Amino acid sequence: MAGPKHKILCHSNAHTEPRPMATENTYVNVKRVFNTQPEVMGFVVNVGEVVNLRMLNRPMMSVLLGLQAGLLLSFGVLMSCQVGGRWGSSVGVNNFVFAGFGIPFGLTFIVLCQGCELITANYMFCTFACLAAAPEDRAEQIKGTLINWFVCWWMNIIGAILHFVIFAWQTCLVKSFKVDGDLYSGHVENSCMISYPNRRTLRADFNADFCSKNGFANANMCKLIKAAKGKCTQHWGTALIRGVGCNWMVCLAIWLQMIATEPISKFIMIWLPIELFISSGFDHLVVNEFLIPGGIIIGGTYVDSRVNWGNAFWFNFIPVTIGSIIGAWFLVFPFWIVNKDGWETKFRREAEMAAAKAEKLSEAKAVDA
Repeated sequence: MAGPKHKILCHSNAHTEPRPMATENTYVNVKRVFNTQPEVMGFVVNVGEVVNLRMLNRPMMSVLLGLQAGLLLSFGVLMSCQVGGRWGSSVGVNNFVFAGFGIPFGLTFIVLCQGCELITANYMFCTFACLAAAPEDRAEQIKGTLINWFVCWWMNIIGAILHFVIFAWQTCLVKSFKVDGDLYSGHVENSCMISYPNRRTLRADFNADFCSKNGFANANMCKLIKAAKGKCTQHWGTALIRGVGCNWMVCLAIWLQMIATEPISKFIMIWLPIELFISSGFDHLVVNEFLIPGGIIIGGTYVDSRVNWGNAFWFNFIPVTIGSIIGAWFLVFPFWIVNKDGWETKFRREAEMAAAKAEKLSEAKAVDA
């Protein structure tokens, strides 16, 4: 028996009909390289629903996943301090290297280890879940969202501080200041300390060539302390706006990587917005939860008394949290309005196809009977 006139090789999740090749009478479709916008919104809604359901039904799992997200992102932040913090040729180069080598890696770990709960991403996921919920389910989604945001916020900061203390500070990757025999962290000390007789001597050295001498050996300390100082002393409204700009880009990075279907493309889609917002100077909440406590723990208070926990919360964590929620909504609401019809149409067509298939099966069973 003669074979079919057209040989069809079609990938199961192809987004178009098979395309004819110009060189032969064969239809071919390669693996799709992107998802459509309505499809991505469906993925985001599903993640948000899972996050809320997990928070309500298995809260300890949400606690562990939030802790893990803080730890994983902190690996990237530490690399940024170790590499970008020591690349001191110019402010522009330093910012570019700090932003591009480390922090995007941490976010990639979180995205590819699916299930880790990063609070800045959950501001987007959970909001989409609330918007997509049926009216009778919306109260439950809002309840899950609010509980998740509270728990995940604290788990992320605990994970970030744990990572700094265990992997950066106690391993001597980052040293500490000891002034007049006094260590800011009290009885908790590591084996790598730089001692000064008094604060005046420390400040004079820090403002001189401390950061650049010995081949920028201590520049990672400077990065932490200068970051903590800048973030503990900036205007409240400035921190809020920087949080908006940052999380708008973070949520865009999450959205873009969901458009891609293979790992390298996902990494590139994550890298571009992250490089943009960090090198520009915006404030990422969980990154700050590593940088500011790190700057305080190693003795940033000796350099500037305003580097302390009270200022960290009031002038940074609180406004950046509010800004991060608003920044997520800058993406959520326009994308919801644009993609809602296509997303609902997709569900309606799938329901119609499932109903038609079920009807054919019932007819076939009736004929067999």
